[in-house]
Amino acid sequence: MNNMRWALPIVCTAFLGLVGCSAQSVATTSQPDPEKVKMAETKSTNSPPQASVDVSAPSQLTIPKLDIQALIEKTGLTNDGQMDVPDNGDDVAWFEPGTKPGNEGNAVIAGHVDDKEGPAIFYNLHKLDKGDEIFVSDESGNVLTFVVTDKKAYPREDAPLREIFGPTFDHHLNLITCTGLFDKQNKTHEERLVVYTKLQDTKVANAQ
Repeated sequence: MNNMRWALPIVCTAFLGLVGCSAQSVATTSQPDPEKVKMAETKSTNSPPQASVDVSAPSQLTIPKLDIQALIEKTGLTNDGQMDVPDNGDDVAWFEPGTKPGNEGNAVIAGHVDDKEGPAIFYNLHKLDKGDEIFVSDESGNVLTFVVTDKKAYPREDAPLREIFGPTFDHHLNLITCTGLFDKQNKTHEERLVVYTKLQDTKVANAQ
C-alpha cells in the first residue's frame, strides 16, 4: 500500500477532473457491443480469496450482468493532473499509480459513460447491484472474481477520495464513471458513480 500513500494526494484533484464524460448529452439508451475477448482457461486454487496472489497487470474486465467484456488499458494522470481514461468508449482504464486488482488496497478502473458516438462501455454501470460478480483477468491468465458490495453517486467535487483510492487491508476494486446531469459549461457530468467491489475468489492459470 506504500504506493497509495503518495498517490492519494494526487488523485484528490485528479478525481474531481475525471476525464471520460462526453462533450455532449446522449438521448439513446442502446449500448454499443464491446470487443469480445476470450478469457484464459484457468483452474481454481484452494487458497482463501484474501490470500496474497502474485497478480500481474490487469488485461480484461468482464461483467456478465451487463454483457461487458472490455480490454483494460493502463493509465495514470494527464498533463493537467486529471485521472486519465481510455481513448475510446469500448475499453476501460486501470489507474496504474494505484493498486493492482487482486492486491491489498483499493484498485480503480474507470470507463466512459458516453462519447460522441453515443452510450459507452459503462453506460449501464448503475444497473449493478450487491452480489453481482465482476471478473478481472491479468496478463498471466489468472482470473479474479469480485462481488459488488455497494454503489454510490457523488457530486463531482465532493467524493470520499480516501475511501475510493486510499489504503485498506482488504482487496477491493472500485469502478468509476460519470453520471448525473451534463454540465455544458464544464463539459462534464455533475456526478461520479462508484461501484464498490471486494475480492471473492482467485483462479490461478495452470494451477495443479
